[in-house]
Amino acid sequence: MIYRQGLKVMEYLHAALLFSMFVPLVYAVTAWSDPAGTGVLYVKCFLIAVPVIVTERAAKRVKSVVLYFAVSALLLAGTGAVTGLIAYVTGGRGRFEAYGICYCVMMAAETVFIIIRRFADRVSAAKRMREEPLAARLVSFLDHPALSLVWYFVVFYVLGVCLNAKPLCDIAFYSAVVYTFLALVYEYFVETRAYLEMNKRTKGIPRRRLYGVSFSMLLLFSLLLLAGMLPSVLLAGQRQYTDIREWFDGIAPAPFEYERGPDFQMPAAGGGSWMEILNDGEPAPEPSKLAVALLWGLGAACALVFLYGVFLVIRQILRDFRNSRDENGDIVEEIGDDQIPQRREVLLDRKGRRGAESEAERIRRRYRRTIRRHRKERPEPYESPAEIEENAGLKNDGQMRHLHREYEEARYGDLRGSSRKI
Repeated sequence: MIYRQGLKVMEYLHAALLFSMFVPLVYAVTAWSDPAGTGVLYVKCFLIAVPVIVTERAAKRVKSVVLYFAVSALLLAGTGAVTGLIAYVTGGRGRFEAYGICYCVMMAAETVFIIIRRFADRVSAAKRMREEPLAARLVSFLDHPALSLVWYFVVFYVLGVCLNAKPLCDIAFYSAVVYTFLALVYEYFVETRAYLEMNKRTKGIPRRRLYGVSFSMLLLFSLLLLAGMLPSVLLAGQRQYTDIREWFDGIAPAPFEYERGPDFQMPAAGGGSWMEILNDGEPAPEPSKLAVALLWGLGAACALVFLYGVFLVIRQILRDFRNSRDENGDIVEEIGDDQIPQRREVLLDRKGRRGAESEAERIRRRYRRTIRRHRKERPEPYESPAEIEENAGLKNDGQMRHLHREYEEARYGDLRGSSRKI
């Protein structure tokens, strides 16, 4: 539990660090400055962590599309109210200035982007699971810190130097330092956990010992990296800034003279249209009523096909959003046969024909539901029923052993409709 919560906090910090750079960039382009100082500006920008957390929880817990966007609307209204209050309180004259309005607008725009992105990620994950059930889970860029993203802060740092914006440079520099160590720790825990799960030979090594040795090496590397960063931190006040907007101030625009070919003649004022010129001075022929009707019919058909396609896309998006999570907010990963047997079970429930199933089908369905309640991740194709039950924590359960025997009989015995799939 603590492990997962720690990773989740690092994912929240990752997204907040990424989005906290845009307000200082706009201030640098417009030559505005916050009278409260760079530190206060950075803290104000870091409030984007609240929408990051709320949208992540909403996308994970909420099942209805309408409820998700209702929560998003409340979040957007709350973000606008809080940022407006902060801009008013921290303003130099106790009223809204241009930089305060810019801060509120940018925070609202970032919140809207995060809301849409969370929605799109959930729909994309459901679509991927539907098309490729055995594929790895799709991870959004909002939820995956990586060392390869340090260049993102380097770009903002270079922009700050080129725009003569010290606040932007400071925020980008220290964000890059914090993000580097954040990504290192995140990758360490994720890769160590993956190593322990993939390599069965490490089962004999105590986890605490393995984590202790590897974390000691990570700490040593982090200390060496920090020592290499110290010169840049100490020399931050010696940066040489420039302003690319002043590079071309002394250059006058080149005169432009219109030249035309000797054989090209424009039509005289009040003369014929281009269609008359192309028809040797004759007026353009009027299309027949049949041609007009055909064109209108073709246009109407294309419009109907387009609207029908939009309707199908929206309906599929709503279905993916609704069916991608269960009532507990977890990702739905079916263990048994895909959608055809599930739909058949639903139809049997609706028609009251559950008794028409074979005994083997009822046993397989009960087995699938028992495993699903105790294990959310998808079993690997090579796992046997005994391994599936062990990974679900049901190896020593008496009821599970009885159900296992019934399932083996339904799977390999003489019961009608036996299948080798769970």
